Amino acid sequence: MKIRRHLAPTAAPLSWGDFLRAIISLMRGKYVRAQIESEIRRYFGVEHVFLLSSGKAALTTILRALMTTSSRRKVVIPAYTCFSVPSAIVRAEGQVALCDVDPHTLDFDFDQLERIVDSETLCIVSPHLLGQTADIRRTKAIAKPCGVSVIEDAAQAMGRKTTEGWVGTMGDVGFFSLGRGKNVTAGSGGVIVTNSDEVADKLSKVYAEVPEESLASQVVNGIRVCAMTILIRPWAYWLPAGLPFLGLGETLYDPTFSIRRLDGLRAGFLKTWRRRLEDSNEDRARHVDLYLGSFRQEEVQLDPIRLPGIAYLRLPVVMPTVTDKQELCTAGKDLGLGVSALYPAPVSDIPELKARFQGLQYPGADTLADRLITLPVHQYVDERDVARIYEVLHGIVAGAHPSVAARHGRVTDRSPSPAETPEAGASNTGQ
Repeated sequence: MKIRRHLAPTAAPLSWGDFLRAIISLMRGKYVRAQIESEIRRYFGVEHVFLLSSGKAALTTILRALMTTSSRRKVVIPAYTCFSVPSAIVRAEGQVALCDVDPHTLDFDFDQLERIVDSETLCIVSPHLLGQTADIRRTKAIAKPCGVSVIEDAAQAMGRKTTEGWVGTMGDVGFFSLGRGKNVTAGSGGVIVTNSDEVADKLSKVYAEVPEESLASQVVNGIRVCAMTILIRPWAYWLPAGLPFLGLGETLYDPTFSIRRLDGLRAGFLKTWRRRLEDSNEDRARHVDLYLGSFRQEEVQLDPIRLPGIAYLRLPVVMPTVTDKQELCTAGKDLGLGVSALYPAPVSDIPELKARFQGLQYPGADTLADRLITLPVHQYVDERDVARIYEVLHGIVAGAHPSVAARHGRVTDRSPSPAETPEAGASNTGQ
């Protein structure tokens, strides 16, 4: 454990003023929640909004709502996505069905998607992973003939807008996450949005059965958010990062989570959500542009999604080899750079689900699990951080980063083999 500047992989700051507003809202949950719902409806131009305790609670609620009028239970998701997604499907008593991903876009392998979607399919969950937009129009074209709903998983893309509209509002129903590392946070929370009166009617019936959070749980959550607000800062993050038992950054499959309505404390944290969301995304887009400028200037042919001006949650890069990824993650941890992997394995490798996918192959998902890394772009990143991260990344790909090369005995002047060159195997990607 070293006391030094240490970046978190992602962060969504809160101010002490936000804490004061949250405390004031503690006992006014229903009123403040209604106020936030109204603001979200106006901002995103949607007809219906529901606020839950987490993103996975939001997804579970959507699935249960769709199941109220359908006997279908098959839910199609990417083979590489957050483990919370299959957790929510199992919690809703659905059947997880996997479709491989295109590692160049992080979207579905659409040829495979066409073969998987059928009359037994309830819905397709389409994530905008790390803020890289999925092709919702193409997904809907596959879904519609089979009477299948499209759920936009915009947990990592709140505030992202395309020529077709706000991400999260283009499918039949969508949801955002307000988790601690998302574009804007309430410590935790989830937002469901839809313009469909039919879907909203189903949601209203399920939502009516969702209990409120207890006062004790709200107080505990408040303490956790306070600790997060302090320790997420670069001058303090070395402490939690150096305590393995905290499990920071772990991706867990757990279908036993609680489902509650967004409480007064969390709603109070959202009093300034619009300003914080816009400031957050502006900073993220600016830092992405700094990285991409470095890549272009030095002619590094790695393979991030090269879209300037995009507010990625974390900038994705697929490394040329598995070894390069491992070395960059190790160097990032040693130097406090906030560089990290995303999900450790495809969904098909989750022990509790593995038997369902025996003998099936998902090569695109395997590529991302093996070689995808992410670079921090949040508000606490500065230009010096970007320069340091780029220097280490470039040195590893070129075999010339001194500390990494020395530790692993690598030759610093070697030329990459064909299998290690980006042209031979790197991919674009972009929660």
